[in-house]
Amino acid sequence: MKRVVAPLLLSALLAGCVPAPLRANPDSAVRLSAAPAAAPAQPLTGEGELYRFPGPGALNVRTDPAALVTAIVLPPGGGARVGETIRTVAGQTAQLPLPATEGFTQVFTVASLVPLDLSSAAGARSVGELSAAVQRATQGAPRTAYTVATTVYRAERLGTLRVGTTVPGAQVRVNGRPAGLAPVELRDLPPGQVEVTATREGYRPASARVNIAGDRVSDLTLTLRLLTGTLRVESPVAADVLADRRLLGAALPGQPLELPVRSGVVSLNVVPRDRSLAPQTLLVRVNTDLLSRIDCTLAGSTFRCNVR
Repeated sequence: MKRVVAPLLLSALLAGCVPAPLRANPDSAVRLSAAPAAAPAQPLTGEGELYRFPGPGALNVRTDPAALVTAIVLPPGGGARVGETIRTVAGQTAQLPLPATEGFTQVFTVASLVPLDLSSAAGARSVGELSAAVQRATQGAPRTAYTVATTVYRAERLGTLRVGTTVPGAQVRVNGRPAGLAPVELRDLPPGQVEVTATREGYRPASARVNIAGDRVSDLTLTLRLLTGTLRVESPVAADVLADRRLLGAALPGQPLELPVRSGVVSLNVVPRDRSLAPQTLLVRVNTDLLSRIDCTLAGSTFRCNVR
């Protein structure tokens, strides 16, 4: 299971790792904000800043004062792309188009009060190469004239998972997170393996691991089995045994009736086939995976059954 890192934490960690030329300039006279123009997907698995391929499509940027702004996109495989440069209006949001990417994507947005030649950043294969290109472009500019904002996100081909259970209405969880009652369809799941669990009172939990594939629908049906214990009824006379008014079978002399019964309190009737003998009614607690014994005796014309 992939670990989920909160977007703010991820951005903070990234900011601490990127070289100085790609960090926000504390001496800059330009205030810059940048964020994806589209809302991210909200997968049940909890990943943040996750977008369905081809990504958010555009970047919302705002500066104060007006500035020249360029977005440099570094895809996971390298090959940085330098976008068009736009001139913003102070305090107003503008959009920069973003190319399609797949995987972890870093966008470095450069805002400057003076023209910068960022063309050498095109094709950069790493953050280090990109940093060197930005440093060259800003060398001749005043220290207060520019700044950089970092945006990170993932663009993935997301999949769908349909979960059913043999007993409808079971609670479904994916990687421990509640997903609703079966049957349920879960969309926008990132590729990879997830653990699906279904639970319902009176049944054994069922679970399975499923591989989610991008742009595909996966189907899973989990089998829920009743929680049961074993009931054993011994009788010196032939007697029919009923649980909650349902006939289970017959206990015969020397042939006890033994069979699985749902766990919990069961209303049990032992009815002798000799109608001169009184039927017996008992409340029996059947414990999961344990044996519950009912012993019946005959003393003269008195037929009795007891829980042991």
